[in-house]
Amino acid sequence: MSQGNQTYDPRRLVEDVIELLTERGLQPDRDSGTAVDRMTAASKLLRNLGVMPAAAPEDWLDLDGQRGYNRVVHGD
Repeated sequence: MSQGNQTYDPRRLVEDVIELLTERGLQPDRDSGTAVDRMTAASKLLRNLGVMPAAAPEDWLDLDGQRGYNRVVHGD
C-alpha cells in the first residue's frame, strides 16, 4: 500500500542497483544498453512498487543552453 506521495529519482535507483550488484560480486556494465532504457526500466519498477519516479527540480534546468538537445536531435 502506498504511503502518500513517495518519490525517488530513477537515476539514483540505477546507481543503487549497480552498487548492490557490485557488492554481490557481479560486474554490471554501464555500456550495455542505453541510459534511456535504464531510466525507463527504473521508472517502471518504482511505479510498480507504488513510488513515483521523480528527479530534483534543478535536474530539469537547461544549464547547457540546449547543446545536449541539439547534439542528439540535430547532430550539432
